[in-house]
Amino acid sequence: MPKELPSLGELEIRALRLVWEHQPCTERQISDIILAERDVARTTVLKTMQRLEAKRLLVRVPGETPVKFRAAFDEQRVLPALVGRFVETILGGSADPLVAYLAGSGKLSGKDLEALRSISRKIERDKES
Repeated sequence: MPKELPSLGELEIRALRLVWEHQPCTERQISDIILAERDVARTTVLKTMQRLEAKRLLVRVPGETPVKFRAAFDEQRVLPALVGRFVETILGGSADPLVAYLAGSGKLSGKDLEALRSISRKIERDKES
């Protein structure tokens, strides 16, 4: 992954998430999904894919026709960096508003709650070490 994750817009993040889900995939596959979700031109999605490629987050699969893309980095490497940037830039470095949102949103599944418990236990163990 690049030393510093490039800034990403909402459409870029959506396109990247779709590539992770469907890779290797064509720009047309990603466009079809995005166009069903929102009112944007196909050329906008194409330009978004080109920007992600220029930012070295997407790569072309060699020898494929039509051109297919795959993510240059695993989701598990990029998402923590995006969340970290969000906490630092939007929340001023404090995760408190994020935790409060999650607690009050009613959107956490049992799996999410168990993941939070596991993270909490790890933090406690690390503090004791």
